[in-house]
Amino acid sequence: MRPEAGQTERELAGAVRDWSAELAPRIADAERQGALPADVIHDLGELGVLGMGIPESDGGLGASTVVFALVLEELAAAWPSLAVGVSVNSGIVAGSIVRHGTREQRARLLPRLMDGSGLGAFALTEATSGSDAASLRATAHRDGDGWVLNGRKQFITNAKYAPFVITFARVGAAEEQRPHAGVTAFIVPTDAPGVSLGPSEQKMGLRASDTSALVLEDAQVGADAVLGEIGRGFGIALAGLDGGRIGIAAQSIGIARAVIERAIAYARERRQFGTPIVEFEAIRFSLARARTDLDAARMLALRAAWLRDRGCPFTREASMAKLFASETAQRVTYQALQVFGGYGYMREYEVERYARDARATTLYEGTSEVQRMVIARSLVAA
Repeated sequence: MRPEAGQTERELAGAVRDWSAELAPRIADAERQGALPADVIHDLGELGVLGMGIPESDGGLGASTVVFALVLEELAAAWPSLAVGVSVNSGIVAGSIVRHGTREQRARLLPRLMDGSGLGAFALTEATSGSDAASLRATAHRDGDGWVLNGRKQFITNAKYAPFVITFARVGAAEEQRPHAGVTAFIVPTDAPGVSLGPSEQKMGLRASDTSALVLEDAQVGADAVLGEIGRGFGIALAGLDGGRIGIAAQSIGIARAVIERAIAYARERRQFGTPIVEFEAIRFSLARARTDLDAARMLALRAAWLRDRGCPFTREASMAKLFASETAQRVTYQALQVFGGYGYMREYEVERYARDARATTLYEGTSEVQRMVIARSLVAA
């Protein structure tokens, strides 16, 4: 197994790094305003980033999961709010449609995820069903040739940027022995009758990444809204989360890398007791541990991506990558704040924002506790 990236893959990631560097002057204002600029999303579409993982036959670049992970790392190193929006749109949403959509659905929906006019969303979570996703309460029933959906989805990334949302609702009654019975994936346009969005959540971090509720009140969609098979949606959700975990691992790696770079630069300049603090053993050791964890996290993420690209099982490896990388991001941002001292607590320094943004990585796409459950289950079943 050789999960490291090749020269072409690194060149693509490098091009995104160069483009992302130009965003720096705009980030602070966008975070305060709580929105990603429309022209930035449009530029990502023009660059082909939004269609990276979509096959060439569907109009995308047909890039590997390894390339996508490297690109997400670069985006997250520059602006985590942007990276999470791209990860959901181009990873979990586009990937689900590529794998489970009909030819007509792919032709109709994938261009809208690639053209930069918006970012797709994925609505699984509800107020009472987070880690226990199979207990969702949203319902769907037939109405003539179409469907009517009711329910409220919570914490939906990209909701206000989305032309449509992959939404999970139950067809028929829940079954005690089969909690996922009837769960079906629907393509729900955000302008469909009966669809509305709640106010944007006021979050600790990732403030420019919209997170809102999706409200379905007798929402009407057509017969062609079903993605995959009726009653088989839970498998689509789990498969999407597996791929999404590689994306969150890459995001975590980008955040960790960015704060390490800033901590080293600051430690070289900051002097205490007549010497740069980078000369102090405590600082050096914390930086050494941070970089070691960063490189280990990247290899775990690339391994999971490599396996996925080859059609091999990767559920456990994706959970390992997400668990280790997201918890690495917590440790590394903490250590970076310590290097900066009191200045790291001030918004004048970017490390404060990265620390807030990193906190979400152990929560979405399955908490750290859920990742440990997934990993342990695979070990016991082996």
